[in-house]
Amino acid sequence: MRKLAVVMAVLALAGCENEVEGVHKQVAEHLHNPKTAKFANVRIDTQGSICGQVRGKDDAGQFEAYRSYVAIKHDGQYEILVDDSGNNLRIREICGGAELQRRADALAGEPAPEGWDVEVVQGPNMGALTDMTARLIEKGIPSWVEYRDGKPVVLMGPFPTKGEADARKADVMARLGTDSIVIQHGAKR
Repeated sequence: MRKLAVVMAVLALAGCENEVEGVHKQVAEHLHNPKTAKFANVRIDTQGSICGQVRGKDDAGQFEAYRSYVAIKHDGQYEILVDDSGNNLRIREICGGAELQRRADALAGEPAPEGWDVEVVQGPNMGALTDMTARLIEKGIPSWVEYRDGKPVVLMGPFPTKGEADARKADVMARLGTDSIVIQHGAKR
C-alpha cells in the first residue's frame, strides 16, 4: 500500500511538471528569443494557476530583465499574462501583492517627505524570508526587515526621490526576478 502511495505521488508530480513545462513553452513565446527563456520563483496556487518570473536574451544576445507572468487555469487550458510594465494588477491579484499595489497607487501622487521605499512583494508560496534577504545580500543590495501586523516585510530604502526608488525596483527585478512595489517611506500601511 505504501509503495502504491509513493508511485501515485511521483506520477502526480510528473504530471504537474509536464503541465508547468507546457506553460513555460507558452510563456517563452512572449520573449524575443523563446529558446533562451530562464524562469525564476515558479509557484502553483491552489486553483492551479502558475506564477513566476521569466527572462530571455534580446537580439544582441544579452539577457533582458525578468518580467512577472501568470498562467491562469480555465477548464484545463491556460491564459498567459506577461507583465511588461512591472505593475500588472491582475497578475498581482493572482500571484500576490494586489493590496500592496492598490495602496501604493493611492499614495503615488502624494508628497513623500520621508522618501520612498521599495517593498518586496510577498504573496502565497513566495519562499522563505531568509532566502529572499540572502539573494539581496548576495547581489550587494542593502535591505531591511520591518514587522507589520506580526509579519516580516522586506524593504529597501529610503530613497530621496521616487525615481531612485523606481530604479532600484527595476534593478532588483532585472537581476533577481524579485517583484516589488515603490511605496512612501513611513506611510501608514
